[in-house]
Amino acid sequence: MSLSRFKVLFEFENGVKVYGELSKIYAPNTVNKLINRLPLDGRVESKDGWLYFIIDHRLSPEKPRRTCEPGWIAYWPLGKAICLFYRSVSLSSPVNRIGDLSSGFEVLAEIPSGTRVRVRTV
Repeated sequence: MSLSRFKVLFEFENGVKVYGELSKIYAPNTVNKLINRLPLDGRVESKDGWLYFIIDHRLSPEKPRRTCEPGWIAYWPLGKAICLFYRSVSLSSPVNRIGDLSSGFEVLAEIPSGTRVRVRTV
């Protein structure tokens, strides 16, 4: 396993699985802290173009961005949450991009709010 890239799996209670990779190139401090806390569990909130789940770990902004692209994984400092983007989105508060989802992430559009999710390394 690379010391700067970490393969992860998002497993939803409805059986949907989405793979991704966290990369220190985007936000090294944020990725280090999150990797050391995995696995993480939560309940997703569904927004237009993205999902998020609160992890209750406050991390600082790092290379913050307000415009996000499909397939991005991000940490949202204001919401203390992990975000998964399946469409282009402009946000009112910035996120730290921390990685990318593998192909097939479009299924995230079908995940309803309240669905449990677990993210872990693979």
